[in-house]
Amino acid sequence: MILRNHRFENVEDRQILDRLLRSQDIRTINRFEFFEAVNSRNGHRYKVQLRGNKIVCSCPDSQTHTCKHEIAVARDIELFEGMEW
Repeated sequence: MILRNHRFENVEDRQILDRLLRSQDIRTINRFEFFEAVNSRNGHRYKVQLRGNKIVCSCPDSQTHTCKHEIAVARDIELFEGMEW
């Protein structure tokens, strides 16, 4: 789980840096009620939901730490926040 407004700045933790790097392989598809996080390398797909101010993924890794799927959704939310279509 990650907070929706979390920003990764001045990160020095090697594990987080690794997940940030691996999140670049994740493409997100907005399904309106949820996001689908798709790994472009292996095709694995996970459901990522916004629950209030939290981003929550269905993958096993998210049970113990912020996963790369949650990071990918947070990245995309930051990119598109405030845009007028």
